[in-house]
Amino acid sequence: FYALIAVAALTGTAAQLKPYLSLGVVQGNVQFWQDTLVNSASRFITVDIMFVFAVVWRWMVTEGRRLKMRGYFWYLPTSLLIAFSTALPVFMIHREIARSRLNPAEQEDTGLAGAISVLLVAGVAMAYTWRALSALM
Repeated sequence: FYALIAVAALTGTAAQLKPYLSLGVVQGNVQFWQDTLVNSASRFITVDIMFVFAVVWRWMVTEGRRLKMRGYFWYLPTSLLIAFSTALPVFMIHREIARSRLNPAEQEDTGLAGAISVLLVAGVAMAYTWRALSALM
């Protein structure tokens, strides 16, 4: 599940970078961040994602330490340089591997309602990604 999300996220985000690649690393980044300020929707989603990232990054650090996950700190630069939407599912794969070493009593379960809600959110994300990719064609 997490691997599928990571691949879909990487595909969806990387496809949006085409206009910036020809500008080079520095100018491409400058233009990209300027473009996030173009309209209210782009500013809204950028601010929203930045604050979500701040909260989730804090959780990733504490969870990485709690589970003694090696190299968890690499998810920060990966999130910033590739895509948070790709790095987080890869972190979750790493976390599941670390959790598998725990006593079964220590492993939490989201339950059926939690699983259904995750699938619904993932479905919406996949549908939007498909729409965004279609807009490029």
